[in-house]
Amino acid sequence: MKVKATLVILVLVISSACFAQTEEAEPIRGNKGNQIIGIRLGIYHFTTAEESIFGDNLVFSGAHENGFAAEFFFNYYFLDQLALEVSLANANRGDILFESDSIGRLFGSANVYPMAVGLKFTPVSGIISEKFQPYFFGGGSLVITREIFEGGTLYGPYTFYDFDSKSRTDVGWWAGGGIESYLSRKILLSSSFKYYSIEYSKYIAGYKDHSGYQITVGIGYNFKKN
Repeated sequence: MKVKATLVILVLVISSACFAQTEEAEPIRGNKGNQIIGIRLGIYHFTTAEESIFGDNLVFSGAHENGFAAEFFFNYYFLDQLALEVSLANANRGDILFESDSIGRLFGSANVYPMAVGLKFTPVSGIISEKFQPYFFGGGSLVITREIFEGGTLYGPYTFYDFDSKSRTDVGWWAGGGIESYLSRKILLSSSFKYYSIEYSKYIAGYKDHSGYQITVGIGYNFKKN
């Protein structure tokens, strides 16, 4: 419910800002030379259909079908219609439980961190559109999934446990699209849909497949060169 409420609020805020645009806003004519940095928030929907399997004393994974997602992104436009897209995202995978006869019971969470690099194509930039620019993008990703133990009940007065996390790394691909709405030459609103292909050779947080699609909305700042 919290994830859905967050997404609804973000959509309402951004929709209101779009309608607030005025004719006096300076038009955008082409993107070449633009450097954009921003943040998007939303949900990550995990699409795995596999059975969960646990090991290394991991006895439970309350994996979310939908987890909160946050993404920082940077774009550099070397052409009006083509940019380099670099992003770092974080998606919550769910709660986990570790149990051992000698250590006790530890609770924690699992998170997925996709680091993506690719190309972004904005077909109407500099041609017919000024404020509203649809785009398509895709590329490769380096993804880290981590199990983080945060606390629990330990057995025995002299028991010591190092709360280090366990992680696995995977290389995958991603693709998607979205739309950007310029409020001015410096400020823009950005919505994004990304599909990530993430499949490990070994289990982490109870699963090998952490693929899914990410739906986010946010705001960006344009460091235009001239």
